[in-house]
Amino acid sequence: MTHTHEIDLHGMNMSQSRRVLDSLFDWLKTHKTIHMLHIVVGVGNRSPHGPVLPSFVINYLRDKGLTGENTNGVIKVNLNTKKYKS
Repeated sequence: MTHTHEIDLHGMNMSQSRRVLDSLFDWLKTHKTIHMLHIVVGVGNRSPHGPVLPSFVINYLRDKGLTGENTNGVIKVNLNTKKYKS
């Protein structure tokens, strides 16, 4: 059974998002039953310079050894990867 967790960063800036993601990944260390992560980042409609969070989150994930696929403002992440640095 795949357990999915969703977190909504939509409307946050990069600094706020980093703090939330750091806390989330600390929490995930003790919740090993979560296998999929959906990170809501939005599509940047309200951002004057276009979307910022999607690329920020993708880079954050890359630093953790993870990849994510952005579909309509939701980045889907498979946590079942051998490269994942918890």
